[in-house]
Amino acid sequence: MTPETGPHAAETPAGGRSPDREGSPGAPDVLEGFHSPASSSAGSPTGSSAGSSAGGPAGVVDPAGVAANVASVTGRVAAAAGRVGRDPAEVTLVAVAKLFPPEAVRAVVAAGVADVGENYAQDLERKAAAVPGVRWHFVGRLQRNKAGVLVDAGALVHSLDSLAGARALGRRAVAAGTVARALVQVEVDDREAAHGVRPADLDAFLAGCRAVEGLAVEGLMVMPAPADDPEATRPAFRRTAELAARTGLPRLSMGMTADFEVAVEEGATLIRVGTALFGPRPTGRQGPSARGAGTPAPGAPAGGAP
Repeated sequence: MTPETGPHAAETPAGGRSPDREGSPGAPDVLEGFHSPASSSAGSPTGSSAGSSAGGPAGVVDPAGVAANVASVTGRVAAAAGRVGRDPAEVTLVAVAKLFPPEAVRAVVAAGVADVGENYAQDLERKAAAVPGVRWHFVGRLQRNKAGVLVDAGALVHSLDSLAGARALGRRAVAAGTVARALVQVEVDDREAAHGVRPADLDAFLAGCRAVEGLAVEGLMVMPAPADDPEATRPAFRRTAELAARTGLPRLSMGMTADFEVAVEEGATLIRVGTALFGPRPTGRQGPSARGAGTPAPGAPAGGAP
């Protein structure tokens, strides 16, 4: 596995899932694209996907536990890649630190993971200031008024699903003399209330994004419908990979703690993993970033738990 390429130091997608899902841009609770750890072992080729706890109570960080979990996840990625003849170096592990303190980011970086994802722009900004040298990923719901924070951090946005959001990123990037990078979130399960661009609308949406100065679309991201069996997510991952190939997009953000092995088998180049690395996620935001700017409006889905 390789760190995510990009010029910066700085992840949860916006899906129809609860934001508590680790790599998901869902509600304010959690973007890994999070399945319940309790059910994540069903159908997994290697057994339990939740990983060992990297501490005691939820949110307490044990660096040795995080390092052991990183080794376990990278080993499982290598095995999944090997099953389909892929090079594991093609897969970037994005550690989703949603709701965890900066100490969790330091621990995962010390364990060799250079790419870290966040669900809240304000938390990303705070942790980026506390932990330099990280390649940041934003995996929560994209709010236009927070586009500047993400551009300043050089974050790869995994949850672009509106032209208004694309224009906001582009404007802030042009003003900063840089280029904003994003993945388009797609909705391939045809869920009425789910976020994401439908396959039938993707070509027109990409054309609109490519017309935005200061914005580079690098790939697609998907949050499949929740499922107890990781195998149930395979069709969504496969469909997303087909869409990426058809549209000439090289990067695929697919898979979280419960289903990242299936995602790797279907071509993921970025996986959003939180619980399997850090253990149980804290139940609420704490500190100065818990309120005010950066907090999604009531009812707005914001980031999931991978």
